[in-house]
Amino acid sequence: MTLQPVSEPNRIQLLDQLRGFALFGILMVNMAIFTNPHTIMFGNFSIWQDPESKAATWFIRFFFEGKFYVLFSLMFGIGFQLFLQKLDESREVMPVYRRRLFFLFLFGALHVILLWFGDILVWYALFGFVMTWFRKKSNRTLLRWSLFFMFIPVVATSMLMLLMMVFRNIPEAAEGMAEGMAAQQQAMEELTRKAYDIYANGSFGEQLRFRLTEYANLLGGIIFFYPNTLAMFLLGMIFMRKGFITEPQQHKTFFKKLLTYTLPLGILCAYILSTYSPQVTQNDPTWLNVLVLFSHTQGGTALALSYLSLMVMCSNSGRFKWFRRRLASTGRMALTNYLMQSLIATSLFFSYGLGLYGKTSPLHGIFIVLAIFIFQFWYSDLWLKHFRYGPMEWLWRTLTYGHRIEFKYTKKL
Repeated sequence: MTLQPVSEPNRIQLLDQLRGFALFGILMVNMAIFTNPHTIMFGNFSIWQDPESKAATWFIRFFFEGKFYVLFSLMFGIGFQLFLQKLDESREVMPVYRRRLFFLFLFGALHVILLWFGDILVWYALFGFVMTWFRKKSNRTLLRWSLFFMFIPVVATSMLMLLMMVFRNIPEAAEGMAEGMAAQQQAMEELTRKAYDIYANGSFGEQLRFRLTEYANLLGGIIFFYPNTLAMFLLGMIFMRKGFITEPQQHKTFFKKLLTYTLPLGILCAYILSTYSPQVTQNDPTWLNVLVLFSHTQGGTALALSYLSLMVMCSNSGRFKWFRRRLASTGRMALTNYLMQSLIATSLFFSYGLGLYGKTSPLHGIFIVLAIFIFQFWYSDLWLKHFRYGPMEWLWRTLTYGHRIEFKYTKKL
């Protein structure tokens, strides 16, 4: 038997709907970094300090930041377990899946090189290989490892803050630490200045080189952000095994309890994140740094699970069928739409396009996100009336399975 992609009648509509919903949230968060240097995520590097911009930034941090990459990561873990359930190990499913991850890595690498440094596909592919090591583990073991990975950023940040506080009280060490922080602050300011200049005015080659510099600069924070991605992969495997997404009607009580437990923590942490993030700087080690990071990771996960529960409840109720159907179409083309978002945004903001880099406020960014997603919402549904897959999904599947996958629907005579 030859492995094949999931056919349309066998697709899990709720899973596609959740992917589409996650794509919207991811674009909302990414828009700020499409239009400004990534340093705006730290302290007060943002040039947008007017009340409307601050309110828009607060809104995005409260409802979106740290929530939707979590939700999308959960979907990735669910997709992996779904792939495993196609055939058992004797049918050689793992080599096919590893080939799938390899090509996802290539797509991500090209995304970084040609379009945007904020790519997530490279890390999804790399952590996907790690996830395969857990495929035979029990649900209890998966949950333990998920919690372990989830708390790595908070523990690592706490240890770093503690060490910096200790060194600050040692005169010899304090002087060197102050010099290092001053140099780091200067480097961040220089990086910010270069980003505004190069992306607004530079050539494509200059932008490519600078983009790789930015990407390398972000690698230092791997332990403070990405472990939560792997944690959600493993949690997604549990969700798929339990049938939470494939049979949501049978788990109404679970999702009601999940919403009850996660929503209060999610709202509290969202408030802390959106209110206190501007006060946190890398050069001022305090426990507020730890609290903000906890609110980003654990709090973001809690609110993401609340969103998930609400989406499942909406699906179970049968309401908004037209909207959910189109949202599912957007999610079916997740890879295409994710890369399309980068293509549209860089064309709008970089010098080889409209050159709006640094000229778009956070409030205007929200309206641009709505415009892009409404287009994808409409376009995806229209595309899938004529084609079985999005263009990138078709290419990915063809490369994964090693033979040409049927692309267009066969016309009935």
